[in-house]
Amino acid sequence: MPETELNPQADGVQTSKQKPQSPKKDASTLLYFLETLLLFTLSDLKTFVIPESAFGLFGALSGPVMTTNKSPNLLSTVSRIPHVLLWTWLNTLLFTLSNQRLPDAVKEDAINKPSRPLPSARITTPGATRLLLLGIPLVSLLSIYLGAARETVILTCLNWMYNELGGSDDYIGRSILLAATYACYCAGSVQVASGSEYTMHRAAYQWIAIIAGVIFTTMHVQDFKDQEGDSARGRKTLPLVLGDQPARWTVAVPVLVWSILCPSFWSLQAFSFATTMALGLGVAVRVVWRRGVDADRFTWKLWCLWLTLLYLLPVFKNHEFISRFWAVGTV
Repeated sequence: MPETELNPQADGVQTSKQKPQSPKKDASTLLYFLETLLLFTLSDLKTFVIPESAFGLFGALSGPVMTTNKSPNLLSTVSRIPHVLLWTWLNTLLFTLSNQRLPDAVKEDAINKPSRPLPSARITTPGATRLLLLGIPLVSLLSIYLGAARETVILTCLNWMYNELGGSDDYIGRSILLAATYACYCAGSVQVASGSEYTMHRAAYQWIAIIAGVIFTTMHVQDFKDQEGDSARGRKTLPLVLGDQPARWTVAVPVLVWSILCPSFWSLQAFSFATTMALGLGVAVRVVWRRGVDADRFTWKLWCLWLTLLYLLPVFKNHEFISRFWAVGTV
């Protein structure tokens, strides 16, 4: 919390005048530095880093459904989970560094997310910029080793367009950039999870394009919880442009449609339709009828869970893997 000055004319009564926050005393320690990096991405761990890493894991386990690996080994794939998480988290860190250091973002975070490093004065804007300048080449080099250098280069360009060129300020442009960003994360995570000896084939790219469509038409579910901060920043999100109630229906209807189309793409059985529809219906009902910051925040997390369930669908198409996994589980 920021310190407050004492008003000498009020005999020790605090006023609203605040001193500029100074760096913390332990700011030079390694633990403090790592904690600061974590705080840049903390709000994205459950809702982005883990789901996008899961897409890679599920894509690799789907074997011939999405990759050239005809018989994926469960233990070998699972052993690459740390690599997938690292690649996804580092690229997310670059995005958040680029985004959160902007003046308008600091103003927005002071309202919506005051615990982030810049509004809480854990780091200065020049410090965040230096981290970004250092991080881009380091993450690019690591991505070469992990096998997803192409995706990292594209993500760096998308970050620049989204943050530096103001692509996030317009609803249509923002939705296009986010859809492209998700597609790159999906492709990169599959590549890292599968290993450099395998590649994705046509069905994988078609599936990633479908996921990009899901993101383009439903991603603005995240904007309902942030309307106050977005309004302060002057960002033209759909809830602010179209109105809260109409914008909610633009999420609910596409979620229900995608809950049918996605399992249909893989020609799956009734169970897959039932699970995606059940969770999709939950998202649709909540987004229309449950409002308020806390309610919208929970709906956003439920949407992330629904999206992760969609990510799982290719695994159900790999009947050989499901049979082997079930056989091991019943021994």
